[in-house]
Amino acid sequence: MIDPEKKFVATNAGNIYYFSHFVSKDRPTVLLLHGLSSNHTTWLYLMDVLAKNNINSIAPDLRGHGYSDMSKKRSRYRIPALRKDIELIMKNEGLKGAHLVGYSYGGYIGIDLAIANPPLVKSLVLISTNHVSPMKYSWLSFLSGSSYVFLNTLAYLLIWQKRKKYLYFEQNKSRGYWDSTFKGYLTMPLPVNFWMLSEVFRLNYAESLKNIACPTLILHGKGDIFISDREIKDMADKIRNCRVVHLESGHFLASRYQEEVAEKTLQFVNQLR
Repeated sequence: MIDPEKKFVATNAGNIYYFSHFVSKDRPTVLLLHGLSSNHTTWLYLMDVLAKNNINSIAPDLRGHGYSDMSKKRSRYRIPALRKDIELIMKNEGLKGAHLVGYSYGGYIGIDLAIANPPLVKSLVLISTNHVSPMKYSWLSFLSGSSYVFLNTLAYLLIWQKRKKYLYFEQNKSRGYWDSTFKGYLTMPLPVNFWMLSEVFRLNYAESLKNIACPTLILHGKGDIFISDREIKDMADKIRNCRVVHLESGHFLASRYQEEVAEKTLQFVNQLR
């Protein structure tokens, strides 16, 4: 297993840490964005696979996650602000473009970057990601606004709470949902969880997906209880150059089905070189 180099970029609201492994500056670079309550260790298996195939990789700890500093300003956890953190990392590494892989919440940031700054995104892999509020495709759509307010209120009530420890994810030691996701919620600051969850309820890229110009791959678990087949079809239809692969799995693809994700991601990136 590779030992990626730990680096950081300084922002006016703390440091954002990221982990990189470069084979050669002349080789493609894949930038990996983890999901809510996780950190860069979600991607260590995939980073190892990429390295063995002479592909560079970068995996940040999103703001408030892992080693990255927590800001007590809600605005720093809005998706455009998180996207700007990623742009800073790319600038720090001298990257004019990269292949982006976004898992769940990381996919929202990938979508935002592909729309706001197309030259930086050579291709996009969206894993267990939707493009609108999860309420939109259910009869509970009227609750999106109140859910947003409720979660932000909880965040302010718990703003004193701090990270407990660093969660190092190891697939071979995890036991289903508890180890792959829920432990992450218990170790990171609760206000960050609630602020970022609240952003999901006002998510709406329905009209702007058509502006994604790069080749896009969507990986969707057939048993995903959070994202329906209909949502995935609607998203794929709105992106100009997009294909979908349905896997025999649930929502937690990147943490629970790493071999399949690595295989599909590597195939996709290799086809574009």
